[in-house]
Amino acid sequence: MVGWTVMEHGVFGTGSAGPVGVGLVVLLVAFALVAVWVATHQQRLARLGHLGGLTVIGTPLHWAAERWKALSRPLQTRMGVGGVALAGLLGGLVVVGLTGIGFTVLLDDVLEGEGIARFDQPAAAWLVAHREVWLTRALLTVTRMGNTDAQTVWVLLVCVLAAVIARSWAPVAVGVTAGGGIGLVIVVAKHLVGRQRPALPFAVIPVDGFSFPSGHATGAAAVGVVCAWMLCRWVVHRWAAQVAVWAVTLTAVALIGFSRTYLGVHFVTDVLAGWMLGAAWAASVIVIASWWSRGIRTQGAITQRSGVPGLD
Repeated sequence: MVGWTVMEHGVFGTGSAGPVGVGLVVLLVAFALVAVWVATHQQRLARLGHLGGLTVIGTPLHWAAERWKALSRPLQTRMGVGGVALAGLLGGLVVVGLTGIGFTVLLDDVLEGEGIARFDQPAAAWLVAHREVWLTRALLTVTRMGNTDAQTVWVLLVCVLAAVIARSWAPVAVGVTAGGGIGLVIVVAKHLVGRQRPALPFAVIPVDGFSFPSGHATGAAAVGVVCAWMLCRWVVHRWAAQVAVWAVTLTAVALIGFSRTYLGVHFVTDVLAGWMLGAAWAASVIVIASWWSRGIRTQGAITQRSGVPGLD
């Protein structure tokens, strides 16, 4: 096959630039520009909140706010949280629900061979036919970031840093729950579905085990999102730095997932389902951690008002 560099375990790619590499670079540059704009325009973004002063916008917003207060007041009283906090917690539950539904839809498509699953084989074949040497080498490095050992090291570093700065064991509990829990979820999901990996002769790396969902994509989404949340909650407080944390995290999660399909060891639906499952787990951990920490703070405030010494 002229123009292809063959490695031990498959086709490495062509030496010339192609649509995959060019498209990926364009997307990364565009995302970086958006992130830079967001990081440097905090005040302009804050002004969007003043749009509520316009009659056409302010009137329905005011009506919605009043309705929210009336509907949420019983829950606020029962849970001991404010309206904004309750909205955030319920928003997190909505994210969990939507990502869970997305994962279920993808699972149904895979099991029945319908919907988006019909594009798995053509997409895998197209990527194999358009590999590029430089991109393959780069993604071989990127995909290792999704390995269990790499993710474990990252979680430990973030947990230790956040725990030291916050002077609390809460980050450790969150990190252990996120990392350990998603590992168990991945194992159970893979064995329940039992999908075989792409039957292609050009896989760049040899991989064993079941295909659905992608463990790398799932773990990267869960660990990446939770670690980014912990960093922004306990370590990084400047707006630009927080935007940078989330931009780097989302880029890494996207590249790790894409690398699995590009290297021929997963189908597109494996990666999409992994992102959905990982995001659902991360959102669940964040919602529970936020709920728990707000309960601790509320109890501490009640203890202080009653004149009883609290425990740190």
